[in-house]
Amino acid sequence: MMRLLITVVVLSLAFSLCLAQEYSEVEFQGYYQRVQGFDFRGVAGFEFEGEGFNGGGFGFVYNLNPYFGIFSQTSFLAGVEQSGLKLRFINQAQGVKLTKRSDAINVFAKGGVGFVRHVLDFQGQEGVDYGTSFVFGGGTEIKIQEGMFLMLDFSRYITGLPRLTSAENRDGWDSSWLITTGISFQF
Repeated sequence: MMRLLITVVVLSLAFSLCLAQEYSEVEFQGYYQRVQGFDFRGVAGFEFEGEGFNGGGFGFVYNLNPYFGIFSQTSFLAGVEQSGLKLRFINQAQGVKLTKRSDAINVFAKGGVGFVRHVLDFQGQEGVDYGTSFVFGGGTEIKIQEGMFLMLDFSRYITGLPRLTSAENRDGWDSSWLITTGISFQF
């Protein structure tokens, strides 16, 4: 009886893997990003409200079926500068992407978690701090030609902020809008 159960489980697993291989698609994305509404308080002379900055990055999506994919994206963001202190961000996130496909336009929703690396530069001296980040939102992919899409994404970007001081009024998190446009190659 145990052999029969093990055989059924193994065959079911193998069959499900074969079904997953029936449809698999990989996307490579290159994009430009704009962070809008960045706020930071807690350090005298280095406070921001509603600040915006730019960046770019790349990402991969492995689509397990026409509707469900797993994404990984890396962004390099210019950050903010004030009083000789620069704060730049490198964000890496992984998550789930759900897509509704059609002939000319794909609509998607995504959500993920990752980490952010804060690079602090003060008069040539660099320091690094790490935090957690979350991204969720959605967008559309407009077909340019077979396998090539224009990607438009509007997401919420929540990030842990660097611990520059132990001040009680220091912001620990920021929630900003993340506007992304780029090219997606799907094969």
